[in-house]
Amino acid sequence: MRPGWGVGLVMALTLGACRERAPSTPEDAGPRPPAVAWTGPGCDTLLPADLLELALPGFTAKEERACPTCGPLCTYRSAAEPGVTVSLTYDCQPRDSHTEVRELLAPTLKAGGVEVPALGRAAARRSPVPGMLQVVAWDDDTPCVLAVTWLGAGSERSVEVLRLALRATTSALLQPDAGPAAAPPPEAPAGDGGLP
Repeated sequence: MRPGWGVGLVMALTLGACRERAPSTPEDAGPRPPAVAWTGPGCDTLLPADLLELALPGFTAKEERACPTCGPLCTYRSAAEPGVTVSLTYDCQPRDSHTEVRELLAPTLKAGGVEVPALGRAAARRSPVPGMLQVVAWDDDTPCVLAVTWLGAGSERSVEVLRLALRATTSALLQPDAGPAAAPPPEAPAGDGGLP
């Protein structure tokens, strides 16, 4: 594989995973909610340095925007493992919470994927090309689909990277004003019943 070619392939496959959505709902269910521009946090907040060190010791992140409505595309590399590129992407859009797991998995399974048990609401893995593993999962407590694409040796670690990323992704974290600097709402002074 030529140098640089693998990164382009990872980007193309990751964008495909980012855009994988549940099948359209029946017409009588009404239109799907419109996609909205991503206003959530970046890679350093979604997978902080301590969790990154736990999941991918020695790797550093580079953040890109995969599409206007997708979350960040986080690409990780390590000087100690020059032949390995790991990407993590987030797609957090409103979805029908009643969609069956089989419907979520159908596109990946049709593309030759295999279901991954006990990972989020639903998860599947596939190897689109030799030396590459892609794992996609739908989060239980947020409207997010996360995908890890691993190019190079050690690809079996991608499931654990995704498991850690799913645990770190919370509804509170996805709020535009969330983050370490967000302060809790002020408490009402005692004795006035909280009235203005």
